[in-house]
Amino acid sequence: MNKSFFTQNRLNYLNQVNNNSLSLFFSGLVYPKSADEDYGFEVNKNFYYLTGINQANVILTLVKRENKEKITLFIEKNDPILVKWVGAKLEIDEAKEISGIDDVRYLEDFDGFLFNLFNATRVYEIKPDSLYLDLERRRDPYLINKETLFSQNFKKDYPEIAIRNSHEIVISLRMIKTAEEISLIKESINTTKGGIETLMREARPGLYEYQLESYFDQYIKYHGQKTHAFKTIAASGKNATILHYVDNNERMKAGELILFDLGARTDFYVSDISRTIPVDGKFMPRARLVYQEVLDVNKKCIEFLKPGITWQDYNDYAKELLTSALIRLGLIKDKTELQKYYYHNVGHFLGLDTHDPGSYELVLKPGMALTVEPGLYIEEEGIGVRIEDDVLITENGALNLSSDIIKEIDDIEKFMAASK
Repeated sequence: MNKSFFTQNRLNYLNQVNNNSLSLFFSGLVYPKSADEDYGFEVNKNFYYLTGINQANVILTLVKRENKEKITLFIEKNDPILVKWVGAKLEIDEAKEISGIDDVRYLEDFDGFLFNLFNATRVYEIKPDSLYLDLERRRDPYLINKETLFSQNFKKDYPEIAIRNSHEIVISLRMIKTAEEISLIKESINTTKGGIETLMREARPGLYEYQLESYFDQYIKYHGQKTHAFKTIAASGKNATILHYVDNNERMKAGELILFDLGARTDFYVSDISRTIPVDGKFMPRARLVYQEVLDVNKKCIEFLKPGITWQDYNDYAKELLTSALIRLGLIKDKTELQKYYYHNVGHFLGLDTHDPGSYELVLKPGMALTVEPGLYIEEEGIGVRIEDDVLITENGALNLSSDIIKEIDDIEKFMAASK
């Protein structure tokens, strides 16, 4: 992604915050795992959206005044010894080039910068009267983040400064994707397509789910995707009726279906695709009926989507279609029984995160990327089917970004037959 993208994102953000304010964004920290090993670092996506920097312990500051804006990035200074052990962190010139921020300083200068900003000095004539922090909230009593701790300490030192939440501001910007962002999502989808085709070629009874899954792992790594969008679901038979099954350790049997929910990541922009295929390449009669019902719902939902539709409209429409499908399959009599075989929403936002944050109270608008993922899960028959595509809302409706990934029954059977 070009630095002009991140520069524009910062300008868009600053247009929405109050004058005479300071905004702080933290990239995140590395956490110890066990002994001398750490968990893999995952950058805060709001920070990344504004900077393009993928490095721990970096701080972005944005000062907004009536007639000027001041943007500064604080990075860690390289330790010559650590460079020999784990490699170098970004130097100042590198951080400038990636982010498009001219004022890049070392982290050791941050405390002085903050003190000068909120105290009478020759540097700043008027101190900010509000501080914006990215205060994401979750229903998790054990979640402690840098922003929350910082706000608590800051309030003790500067009780007169109002603390405001920048989270929803950045999220509102992230909901509308640029052409560059869609291009990266499509690249991830294209990699996922190749991985799914490899899975179809290699599928056969007797393999463990994780053995078949490994072909997808190899494919995305070989084609430049170092990480998955999320932990792959490879669920055969009855396991496919467990929505977030991730054990992937059962042996696949002839006559079963296997449901894959997977994706790749390109510069943090993800794909999220589900495909359900027959383990031995041929749909059994009952599985064929269930699959076709889900496929029809998938295609009708894509046709239904357009600007102005609410998420409630979208979910209600999918439920109506799935209820009718289950009645035709002889599994239920009316909509009150739907929950037994379908128990999730039909889609979610997509972008820098697999479940990209956004407001589900808003109507759909052009530029939003989201998933279409109806499913039916029939535990007593050992059949679980989900078919998921990634779409872009346009002025004229929904554009299926993953339309090249085959999902018709005949196409799947022909493809798998040709691979044997």
